[in-house]
This record gives sequence, structure tokens and C-alpha cells, in this order.
Amino acid sequence: MKLERLNENNKRFYKDAYCLYENAFPLIERRDEINHNIALSFKDYHFDFIIDNNNLVGIMLYWESDDFIFLEHFAILSNLRNKGYGEKALNLLKEKNKPIILEIEEPTNEITTRRLNFYKRNGFILTNHNHKQLKFRKTDQELVLKILSYPLPITNEEYNKFYTYLHSKVQSENN
Repeated sequence: MKLERLNENNKRFYKDAYCLYENAFPLIERRDEINHNIALSFKDYHFDFIIDNNNLVGIMLYWESDDFIFLEHFAILSNLRNKGYGEKALNLLKEKNKPIILEIEEPTNEITTRRLNFYKRNGFILTNHNHKQLKFRKTDQELVLKILSYPLPITNEEYNKFYTYLHSKVQSENN
């Protein structure tokens, strides 16, 4: 299994990968296609296909700074979930040897609780930072999310650096 960054030579996966992105995340948690294409122009932004035996099994969309990785979107094709692909994909990202930060919904139902437990089983730690997701559209409502980090909890200083990065790099192409 491998992570393969979107490029001119592997666009055959893009249509299915973008469809997974649209189906796996509610509108408030994702970019529209125009802003997504803008994000692709940033060197920090990775649209990675998760490939196994030359087949698409999922996506990892993340921002890689010098100090950390912000895993913005991560999904496995629905028919391949619960088969170990998610854990293997996270292990590939961990091989970059940088702290990984991600946002997650408050666990309020079976799906969100299972998602939190998946990340915890894979070494992520739920932090106490109060966090508001950047708006992907000016008309989006405020969305309060939890922050998970790997391999250690992020300090207030690290969270502030992450938050500043979001507002300088990620936000700049959203609005």
C-alpha cells in the first residue's frame, strides 16, 4: 500500500477520489470544487490517493508544514472500510516523522464515537483545545470541533502555531 500525491501522471484516480471526498464529508466540512482547485496550487497541500495493488482505496488530504501535518480530510471507500486500510494509511503518514493534527466532531452518536475511538486506537490523543473550523464558505455556520494530535498532545504554543498556520496558509485560499 502507498500514498500517491495527485500529479499529471495519475489523474485516472481523481474523479473517483473527488467523488469520495464529496460523499464522505458534509458540505460545511469541505471546499467547493473551485476552492479545492485553488488549494491544489499550494505546495503545502497534498491530495494523496491511498493505493493498494494499483487500486484506489481512499484519500488523504493534508497540509504539510515544516513542523507538523494537518490531516484535513481522510476517507476510505465505503466498501473497503473495516479492513485495516485506515490504520495502514495512517501509518504511512506517520512515517513522515512529524506531529499530526486533525479536527474531529464532538462524539455525539455511534459514528462519531467510532471515529474518535479509531483515532485513539491509532495513537492519537484528544486535546483540550477549543477549536473552530475555518469556514470553507463565507456563508457557513460556525463549526466547533475537537483537536486530536499524534504522537503527543500539542501544547498551547503548538496549538497557537497551528492556528496561525491555518489562518495564514489554509484560510488565504478559502475566502
